[in-house]
Amino acid sequence: MTIQMKGKKAFHAVIFVLIGILLFILFLYLGFPYESLKRRIIGELEAKTPFVYEIEKILPHPLLGLSFKNAVIYSIIGTKKVKVLGIERLRVAVSLLQLLGGRISLRLWGEILGGTVEGGLSKSGGQAELTLLGREMNLRQIQVLRDVVGVEMVGILRGKTALTLGEGDISRQSGTAEFTVSEAKFSKLPLPGLAPLGVGLIQGSLEMKRGNVIIKRLAFSGGDFNGEVLGNILLDARLSQSRLNLKITIKPSAQFDPKHRVLLSLLGRRGKAEGFYAFSLRGTLGHPQIGK
Repeated sequence: MTIQMKGKKAFHAVIFVLIGILLFILFLYLGFPYESLKRRIIGELEAKTPFVYEIEKILPHPLLGLSFKNAVIYSIIGTKKVKVLGIERLRVAVSLLQLLGGRISLRLWGEILGGTVEGGLSKSGGQAELTLLGREMNLRQIQVLRDVVGVEMVGILRGKTALTLGEGDISRQSGTAEFTVSEAKFSKLPLPGLAPLGVGLIQGSLEMKRGNVIIKRLAFSGGDFNGEVLGNILLDARLSQSRLNLKITIKPSAQFDPKHRVLLSLLGRRGKAEGFYAFSLRGTLGHPQIGK
């Protein structure tokens, strides 16, 4: 009789737990104010970055997580809203153990530009650390360069980034990024007759300090020309007004079309025997200016 009573109590406890889990799941799907959450997230992002955001839908992701569907990032350039990046799907999961210890820790996974991005976000006090690793992303899907300056680039992007996020807008943040682009090519350029132009392999290393993006290394090789870019970009809350201070060096390869060398000679030249062409790029992202 005692054994039967203990068995009934255990059975009732299991049923109680299952009912609690079921009610919690129903609350997530039916009762949670996802529209209010979506507006809050968009408001926070727009307050800290120079972009405008749209999110089609936010859904629960088992057990402690959210799934974002079709999020789009825009930049306002003049009176035009230009698409910068589209995110097909993004999953965010909370680490329960970290949460119990008083620290927010999120695991991230998403489908972006036809590839994948994964990483994490941890926050303690007023500072957050974001790490991301991206694979097999297609640059053809980035429209902002084409819409703003008439440049379309193709290639496969892989890279990683680590950001330290504090209070204030993007001008107060810092971080690093490393990336490679394989099979890179300019499929469209504002200069007629120059595209398509092969770039080959691009390897880059960037550092951001208080909104100043320092190009520590940006080299390209194996295409129609070899070369490097050095300098910095001073980010502005209006992205198109970000200031450029870049020095570009190019050396055409054997497959570079000879008729295009005349154009390069107009940009600048350093060392006639070596065949290097060097010029600067200043102005803003919205209105770049080429100088010798």
